[in-house]
Amino acid sequence: MNKLVDVKNVSISFKRKHVLEAVDCYLEQGEIVGLVGPNGAGKTTLMKVMVGFIPISKGGIMKTRDIAIEALIEQPGLYPFLSGLDHLQLFVEDRKTTEIDYLISLLDMNEFIGKKTKEYSLGMKQRLGIALALLNRPQVVILDEPMNGLDPYSVKLLKEAIITYRKSGTTFLISSHILSELEQLVDRVLLLKAGRVVENIEHPERLENFENDLLAKLA
Repeated sequence: MNKLVDVKNVSISFKRKHVLEAVDCYLEQGEIVGLVGPNGAGKTTLMKVMVGFIPISKGGIMKTRDIAIEALIEQPGLYPFLSGLDHLQLFVEDRKTTEIDYLISLLDMNEFIGKKTKEYSLGMKQRLGIALALLNRPQVVILDEPMNGLDPYSVKLLKEAIITYRKSGTTFLISSHILSELEQLVDRVLLLKAGRVVENIEHPERLENFENDLLAKLA
């Protein structure tokens, strides 16, 4: 078992309000983990903690040395007067133009990649955001409700990209408050309720088989 990120007894408080309480969870190499919980459960906060955006009140996080983590949390931060291609060329490491071409094809962005991002729809922005997260092949990619509001075609492309990169060893943590979005995609599910991980479900065959139990635990 190769744990890339190991969260130990982490608590976060804002103005004396507990947002996360004694959270224990981990990410292993090459797995897709779903982070499921209602709005306000602390999903986004936990993701921000993992990438170091929020200081920890208690506990700690152990990471594999020199691990690269990329995250798409909330909306992708794009420069409106740059094109999608400009963004990819700006952030790519070691001039990996072949990786840019590969992602443009994988996420079907040829028709709009040369346009300024101020003209992009939500689906276009999200596809570009995913491409930027995957661009330099990090070991861990964290995605905060990446399918929220997307059309079915964009969801299909996103899932295919996640599965493709997972096969090459990339680990994914994907949050959602809609269980069906993660069906047939995840290897493991973390249930988050009121800032606590209430269950870690290993290797669900089909998420829909657990839906009633999950909803009961999150109620």
